[in-house]
Amino acid sequence: MVSTVGITDTIKSLSDLQTRCNLHQAEDENFFNEWLTDLPQLNPQEQSGITRIKRRYDYHRVDGLLLEGTINLLVVSPLLELAGFLDSPYRICSPYGINLEIEEPEATIRGFIDVVVQEKLWIFVVESKRNSIPVITAIPQLLAYMLTTPHRDKSVFGMATNGDEFIFIKLAITDKPEYDVSRTFSLFPRRHELAEVLQILKRLGELMIA
Repeated sequence: MVSTVGITDTIKSLSDLQTRCNLHQAEDENFFNEWLTDLPQLNPQEQSGITRIKRRYDYHRVDGLLLEGTINLLVVSPLLELAGFLDSPYRICSPYGINLEIEEPEATIRGFIDVVVQEKLWIFVVESKRNSIPVITAIPQLLAYMLTTPHRDKSVFGMATNGDEFIFIKLAITDKPEYDVSRTFSLFPRRHELAEVLQILKRLGELMIA
């Protein structure tokens, strides 16, 4: 009999996901170089936009940790707009319910992703109500969502954020799915890296419609 459980109740670590979905981290250091190479330059309007996002985030963050809805409103949605993802030719699906079939034991994992762009970019917001949770803790769940992609013949990408940090993931679906992860980008300090985050989003956007 197949049971139905929540993703957060089932996938606790990368080890869980690797074992249950035959997933492994890519050994080729060039497997995920999209976050490093051919990044587009930002125009003055985009530079102004990220300055505005940073200013608003700092204004609200000073009172304490922010919930998922606030992070989406202050950071994720404005970034998607600056990247051009809210207009043609891109399509947004949010929220996104998924079912992930896994074996041994048989189960169907269910859950929700915050935003999916073009069915090729999966965005997950980590919510923290008490203590700051590192964004890397989202990697197993985000990969679990990405494994449900209908684009089995192409690579798909993911971005996770807790507001303070961002991280990107690439997943290739093969007989033995493989993935790799970018470094962590920071928004919270004064010398933030939000420009780099937007550049990467724009670069992934180019790949999604290529």
